[in-house]
Amino acid sequence: MNNRFINLIFAFTFLLSGEILSQSITWIEQTSGLTTQLTSISAIDANNVWVCGYSGRVLRTTNGGANWVSVNSAPIPLTLNLHSIYAIDSVTALVAGSGTSSFLFRTTNGGTTWTQVFTETGGFINSVQMGNFFAGFMVGDPVGGRWSLWGTTTGGATWDSSSFYLPATGIDAGWNNSFYFDVAAGVWFGTNNTRVYKSLTLVNWQTQATTGQANSYAIWFNNPFIGMTGGTALLMTTNSGTSWLSPPVALPGTANISGITGLASTWLVTRQANIIYGSTNNGLSWNTNYTAPGAGLYRHIAKDRATGNVFFAVSSTGGISKGLFTVGITPVSTVIPENFSLNQNYPNPFNPETSIKFSIPKNGFVTLSVFDALGREIKNIVNDNLKAGEYKVSFDAGNLTSGTYFYKLISGGFVETKKMVLVK
Repeated sequence: MNNRFINLIFAFTFLLSGEILSQSITWIEQTSGLTTQLTSISAIDANNVWVCGYSGRVLRTTNGGANWVSVNSAPIPLTLNLHSIYAIDSVTALVAGSGTSSFLFRTTNGGTTWTQVFTETGGFINSVQMGNFFAGFMVGDPVGGRWSLWGTTTGGATWDSSSFYLPATGIDAGWNNSFYFDVAAGVWFGTNNTRVYKSLTLVNWQTQATTGQANSYAIWFNNPFIGMTGGTALLMTTNSGTSWLSPPVALPGTANISGITGLASTWLVTRQANIIYGSTNNGLSWNTNYTAPGAGLYRHIAKDRATGNVFFAVSSTGGISKGLFTVGITPVSTVIPENFSLNQNYPNPFNPETSIKFSIPKNGFVTLSVFDALGREIKNIVNDNLKAGEYKVSFDAGNLTSGTYFYKLISGGFVETKKMVLVK
């Protein structure tokens, strides 16, 4: 399995995809229908998102959170607390739960049915992630003196640990959100024993410089060199984990850190409180990005893997918060238009930037996406609730090849598509 697994797992790049449209995030509370503690999120794109939590709960949305549907069923017991979920695509997902033993369940039909594909007596699976449809990795607390490390090359249907050996001390344990998996930055997981482990091959593991604090509850890298981890305090590395220090300005708050995500120089961090903190300059300054209503404590935060422009955070009381980058969508008129309209982009042909204007006659949810000639969505430019008005948004195709593309506006039952040509 070893060579096949390594070749498959490093055939992907997904966590550094996407581009930030702005430095401002609008947060919207979702309706989950639950008061149960939610623990983990996996967002395929802006619309397809999966969530899991205590009491065997699994939720799924296919419309960006407008509706959340419960998709937990046998053999997932309602007595089992679920700690990690990973959605491979809109209908295929893996969810891990642990009690006195650990279990992994898999669905291939959107959660209508589940199959138990893994169990480990006395184990505790902290996190499961996939690199592509076939190859993935799973990290759990030590069992029998070694860390519980498992790989799959069958899309999560079967798991094997024979290629992965990492000894552990008697007090070692990991944490649910302290696992990061990326082809460029490698595989990382934090512990309760000051150590952070790293591997570029999944076979040879390195103990990075100790963090100086006991727990690393969460870990994330925005590029192969710059990452953050957190226990009671937030720590930052700029040298791929050789050393961990406080960021230039310490993160506000005192509760334990529960989640970290980001892109480029922007970071979002949750503590086990109801506040999301943000930085747009690699920790040179921090702001209170969002304060959620109610008494729920944030447990996890994640971004969508397709664009990196949409964020979801879950809380201890069933709360789901959705964050959208909105600056970069510029109102161009105070006059409320009579009809929906989508203008031709200008300039057209273009290289590599163009502007698109559109009008909406009433408040509502708006999506504006770009597709290639095969109909594949390559960029979601707008995905937000907007007030009635005329807007202009810029589109940068610097990473695309010359050719014909299409852009489509959807709002309030209105759908229109236009063609544009990129010439480099």
